[in-house]
Amino acid sequence: MHLGILAGFLAASLGWQINLLAIQRGLLRGRVAALLVGAGAIVADMIFLSLGLAGTTPILEHPEWWGIIRWVGITVILILAARVLFIHSKPPTELETVQKRNPSKNFFVGFLVVISNPVVFLMWIATVGFLRAHFPEARTPWFRELFLSGFLIGGVLWFVPLAFIFLKKLTLWTEKNHSVLSRISGGVLIAVALFLIFFEKF
Repeated sequence: MHLGILAGFLAASLGWQINLLAIQRGLLRGRVAALLVGAGAIVADMIFLSLGLAGTTPILEHPEWWGIIRWVGITVILILAARVLFIHSKPPTELETVQKRNPSKNFFVGFLVVISNPVVFLMWIATVGFLRAHFPEARTPWFRELFLSGFLIGGVLWFVPLAFIFLKKLTLWTEKNHSVLSRISGGVLIAVALFLIFFEKF
């Protein structure tokens, strides 16, 4: 389980794209929104890990699927970038109606950004291969269940402090700083989309 906790914490803390989205949405919609974005990302990562730990040969034998998934992911990222740049960067008074919309949507934002990115899937496949090659316990019964449980704990150990401690300090920022953060988040999302379009081919 300790390997899962470490992997979950590192994946959550180093996932700058999801962290920016969580912070940006948390500032607009509250701390629970930030936590839900992180929860969506954790669940998507766990699905990829489950596939990797269970065996991925059938999936890897059909690379044509990844082209479709890749373009779905690019579209999702560009839509999010447009919303961040043209809606969420507006003053709080103009965002009042946005904040009241379906809060559970934040979970699906985090989930879709991760689950629609084949690069993340291939990264977890490589991670599973590394674990099985270097850690004998990775080949023991119940490793999958223990690893995934630990991964969930590790992710929560990052996103709970992010949402309820770090984000609380950011709420003291001025309106101008919130707008700057939204522009940075939108720019990062566009950069990720361009990377997937021009540099990642499946």
